[in-house]
Amino acid sequence: PMLSAGRTRARAWGRPALAAPAAGAARRALCTSPLRLEPALESAISRFRSATLKSGSDRSTIVDEFTRMQSRRVKKVLLLCSDYDSYTFEEEGLLSEVIFQEYAHLNLRTPPMIERVGSTEKAISRLRESPGSYDMVITLMRNANSFVSAAHNLDQSLPIALIALSPTELTSLDPRVDQNQRVNVNKRLMWEADKGPLRADEAAARETAKSSLADAWIWPFLWHGNTSLFTGIFKLVEDRLNAKADSEVGVQLILLVEDSVKFYSSYLPMIYGEVLSLSHSIAKETMSAKERLMRMHSRPKVLLCTNYEEAVDIFSRYSDNIIGVITDAGFPKEGVHDDQAGISLAARIRHEKPDVPLLLQSAQPSESDLAKQAEKLGARFVSKNDPSLLARLREFMLDDMSFGPLTFRRGAGANEPLGSVATVTQLMHTWERLPLSSIAYHARNCDLSRWFNARAEFALAKRFKASNFPEDFIDAQGRERPDWLRNWILSEVRAHRNKLASGVENFENGEADMPFMRLGSGSLGGKGRGFRFLNTVIESQSLANIMPDLTLVVPHCFVLATGVFDRFMEKNALLLPALSAKDDAEVVQLFAEAEMPADVVLALERYLSSMTKPLAVRSSSLFEDAFLRPFAGVYDTYMLPNTATKVSTRLDELCWAIKMVYASTYKQEARRYSDATGNRAEEEKMAVILQELVGNDHQGYFYPALAGVANSIDYYPAEGADPSHGCVQIALGLGNTVVDGVPAVQHINLGKPNKPAGPSESMMPVSALDLHARAGYDATPADAFVTLPASAAPFLTFPRVAKVEIAPEAAGARALPGLTSDVHGEKVVFHKGYGEAAAAFDDKAHTGVVAQARRLSLKELLASEVPLAQALSFLLRLGTIGLGCPVEVEFALKLRNSPTAKHELHVLQIRPQSEITASASARALRFNYLPSELNAVVASTRALGHGSFEGIRDVVYVSPDRFNVSKTREVARQIAALNAQLKAEGRKFLLMAPGRWGSADASRGIPVDWHSIDGSAFIVETSLKGPEFVPLSQGSHFFQNIISFGIGYATADTTNNRDDVADYAYWDSLPAATDAGPMVRHVRLDQPLEVVVDGVSRRGVVMKQGKPFDVYVGQVDAFMALAEGEYGNNA
Repeated sequence: PMLSAGRTRARAWGRPALAAPAAGAARRALCTSPLRLEPALESAISRFRSATLKSGSDRSTIVDEFTRMQSRRVKKVLLLCSDYDSYTFEEEGLLSEVIFQEYAHLNLRTPPMIERVGSTEKAISRLRESPGSYDMVITLMRNANSFVSAAHNLDQSLPIALIALSPTELTSLDPRVDQNQRVNVNKRLMWEADKGPLRADEAAARETAKSSLADAWIWPFLWHGNTSLFTGIFKLVEDRLNAKADSEVGVQLILLVEDSVKFYSSYLPMIYGEVLSLSHSIAKETMSAKERLMRMHSRPKVLLCTNYEEAVDIFSRYSDNIIGVITDAGFPKEGVHDDQAGISLAARIRHEKPDVPLLLQSAQPSESDLAKQAEKLGARFVSKNDPSLLARLREFMLDDMSFGPLTFRRGAGANEPLGSVATVTQLMHTWERLPLSSIAYHARNCDLSRWFNARAEFALAKRFKASNFPEDFIDAQGRERPDWLRNWILSEVRAHRNKLASGVENFENGEADMPFMRLGSGSLGGKGRGFRFLNTVIESQSLANIMPDLTLVVPHCFVLATGVFDRFMEKNALLLPALSAKDDAEVVQLFAEAEMPADVVLALERYLSSMTKPLAVRSSSLFEDAFLRPFAGVYDTYMLPNTATKVSTRLDELCWAIKMVYASTYKQEARRYSDATGNRAEEEKMAVILQELVGNDHQGYFYPALAGVANSIDYYPAEGADPSHGCVQIALGLGNTVVDGVPAVQHINLGKPNKPAGPSESMMPVSALDLHARAGYDATPADAFVTLPASAAPFLTFPRVAKVEIAPEAAGARALPGLTSDVHGEKVVFHKGYGEAAAAFDDKAHTGVVAQARRLSLKELLASEVPLAQALSFLLRLGTIGLGCPVEVEFALKLRNSPTAKHELHVLQIRPQSEITASASARALRFNYLPSELNAVVASTRALGHGSFEGIRDVVYVSPDRFNVSKTREVARQIAALNAQLKAEGRKFLLMAPGRWGSADASRGIPVDWHSIDGSAFIVETSLKGPEFVPLSQGSHFFQNIISFGIGYATADTTNNRDDVADYAYWDSLPAATDAGPMVRHVRLDQPLEVVVDGVSRRGVVMKQGKPFDVYVGQVDAFMALAEGEYGNNA
């Protein structure tokens, strides 16, 4: 007896169906465990998964650390002065506006809001009405006696600055200031431990309350007519409050010891001007918004001390962070003014930290004994009576404290400079060419660590300071090796800057060898996000050399972000004309005649001055490669030979290619695709990626050994292969034949790499870039490609030999035990020439035999020479973890050209691979039994999609009897017309025909474009009869898009699979709905078709009318599963 329909559905959808006996082997072959990789790769995947699973709160990035700095700020200030006195400060405008202009000039963040009141009573009233609202108070000295005590009764922790308008006012009104304008103010270290935004804790407040006026944090200042004094006051307060927390991150400190109110009131504007000017110049140099944010928060801080004890305490707390000391000669020590206190302090500092720059200033002349004492201590001396006092202090900051350019000298005693550098980029270029004597001299003087510290490169500075030259750089013969030091420094700096390069915006400060650079604001687009992910993962996990015979490489990229696209569109007013264009030719003409922004052209010219290799100009739109909506293959990519002798010619070609990529945003196919995905074409924005093309020059043609696309899920697994192991489609030369669906590729399941499907190597042409092709108005993306015979495949290489080689980074490990990891704790990979690494790789020295290059077959290459399957499986699993979904990876392979090199796997792109569509009910649907043609018009063992495809009442098909390989293009036009008609009517349809849908080879299928079939809801392709076997579709981009829209797909290979069904006679028996043409037929049914796919077993069926799925598949499958279970139990 038959089971009820309800019971059948519960069985079919309730648990995974067991296989029928006839299909048991296929069901048992379906596994879900990942492909097992080599232990090193599995370990790297485990580490990456652990890092990815950490919650955001558990991970602290460099940016997180820097954004927590400078957390306590002066945001609101109460200014007490009369209307008349306010003109002393304001002159032509309000003080708030003056301060705002000052902050803007120094590139500072939001200036404090200043609220002015004209009387003591109003000031006290404001403090009483709004307790805790003010971060500090500034008042004229004349108001001190009546105001300070009353203010502290309300808030004992409030910083107060007292401004005297003349020296007489200063000495007569403040009892702490003597006739020489000297003061002994202890600025209370308790404020540093405060956790609040400028409020001291209760214990500190109680301590302050017990203190006298002289001990409170009340600073006197002398007005010199410079409004920069206010900025100095604000920053002085902030620096004292933030010093403790920020120094723990590495922020440097300037110790200013001065008890003269007159002089420190003059020094502060100058010192802060230089500090903030340095920060501003570094901001110009920085490459990214992230890096600018870091530098803005990490400027050196200034700590003012007015007595010996306070200065010693500050130095003891922060000695590792002190970048320089400026001290007076005489100031209070043990409560009494001591003319030698500065010498005592300098001697103590020099004993504890010999390399800290010191400047001693005094009223005594430069020929005095005090000056000689300073000279003996290795300190600069400047007289306060020197008319160029402030200039001398500035010179000390620029030269000794490394705020200015770093000047290189040949060695000790050599005064003639070899040159100077102001930026890190300049430093790297100059450091490579410096004489070794200069390298050794600057290493001994710690000049690099000091210079990097001033520029907030704390990790590098600490690393360089910890290195010990020459002890750490001695070779086996006992010789000093400054050349090792040179290369190590370059390796460290490059590694550090590469980590900061993921978001480069300021291209002027980028370098040609940076892995990832960006021009402009806005988004990187879909491909750009993929490149950024690849760079981050491979760099952060140190994966480049994880495989012994293969290097993982992400080609250098230069991204024009969407902000450049916006500016281009606005400059040429293109949006409305592009949206209104009648056809693609009009769009192309509009964009070809438009002009790129001038600064972008200059940046591109600079880029081309160092980039002379062939280029791929690739689209990277906002919508492209997005989850479940990949837009793959919709926009244009152009390959440029980039071989013209004149930069101007190459620049014209590059600008033209960029404009053509922009134009593809508004071409008809892209606009139709946007409409189909529910996006608006006017909302689309395009980034452009300039990527170094992978390959070599082969007699005027440029191409790699092979290229292809790897997928996490194999939609076409070989017999016994697991779809979850993923697959790869390989083409010889460039990979355009893979993505274009040309039948010249091998399809390989990564779990069964020795069983490729597709043509033999001799039948696979080589796709190449013609280096003599020229870009121009009439060119198309395909014009630069040529097809070469298989004999041109560049499989000439140096096969690996069975020997153990010394890793290049291990060459100097014995001599350099402390220098084998970089500033991030990762292994250093040294540049060629470091130590004696090259000697370790002399092939003849190791084997006695000179290695010879020989040509390998594709089978030999993949089976024994290049671990391609392992590498791609590794990348796919990393991508799946990182993106949270199955992924698709484009790659190219370069073979080594010397016995000491490694093969290179270039990872060109990563994007989400659409998962099988799944509603809650669809995920539960499972079946394995396939009906015969008595009950089904289509039955497939290789179907895509999952669940029931409902509402299909129309069928468009081409019967094998009417299929003519010479007329497939005409068939494509007829199908396109029917597609447009049915779409306009809002009718879903099933599409079915022999051969490959979307094939570029018209003899092997119907060469439709995506928009010609985008109204279909389910697509079937069946065996193509003929003398030559035609494997069914493997078009990577084409079917990626079909699956992304939730369109079902089935292959019915009735020639090679007896379980598959394709009953064209059933369709022929139905009346035609419209006159579709001589070869295409359209039928319409009274009731919707029942189309069901199990995405796990990959079974798919299209049931005939009156043959319900529940009865003729579901119940039968249930009985067979029960029977198999019973037999299994008996066994």
